[in-house]
Amino acid sequence: MFNVPSRKRLLVQSAIALMLAVPCFAQDSAAVKSQFETRASLEAEEKQAEAQHRTSEAWLLKNRLENGDFQEGDRIVLVLHSDPQQLSDTLVVQAGKVIQLPRMSDLPLQGVLRSELPKKMTDHLAEYLRDPSSRVTPLVRIGVLGQVQRPGYYYTSADVLLSDAIMRAGGPGADADMSKVVIRRGADVIWSAADTRTALTDGLSLDRLHLRAGDEIQVGEKSHFSYTSALQIGSAILMAGLGLLALRS
Repeated sequence: MFNVPSRKRLLVQSAIALMLAVPCFAQDSAAVKSQFETRASLEAEEKQAEAQHRTSEAWLLKNRLENGDFQEGDRIVLVLHSDPQQLSDTLVVQAGKVIQLPRMSDLPLQGVLRSELPKKMTDHLAEYLRDPSSRVTPLVRIGVLGQVQRPGYYYTSADVLLSDAIMRAGGPGADADMSKVVIRRGADVIWSAADTRTALTDGLSLDRLHLRAGDEIQVGEKSHFSYTSALQIGSAILMAGLGLLALRS
């Protein structure tokens, strides 16, 4: 049981009874050491991007700093260390960018970065628990589409590498061209093919690319030259040319 002040013991015991869900994809946090970017590092990157007139990247950074990393529908795996059985739950970010903890007040995440979540969670739990130590793993829903084996949307930890995110969808398909990978946010391309080639080579994570829920990794297709189509087009042009000559003669 949690070691809590007597005046809140019954409250937290009720919470324990409700928090029984088994977390999904919790292994992501164990497989990759968390390397979420801090606010200070993002502010430095924003200044550098503005100084070098990389306007798209500067916009991404500014937006991230102002609005935080969490979107409605994101999932957060919470493991409470103070419980002998390491009681865990998978929390879903609700409307208004809040997460709801049983028998506790809502935790707002507007403007919160992934790197700031552990302290934010600890401070919140400390209002109810004597030992609020925990492990939190934020999961982000990312689309991996195009020429991959299993295109779709996947929940994964944001500290996984871009290449690993593609492998979550079964890896490149037979017609995949890894030099034509782009990342979209809605109708906008936020990272071009040249950018993603660098990201794949340098081993950048989704967090380092400033991705958020709903962003899509689009794997492009190889260009195929068809000799049959070329001959058909050539024949059509030739016949049209002969037809014009016949009309003029």
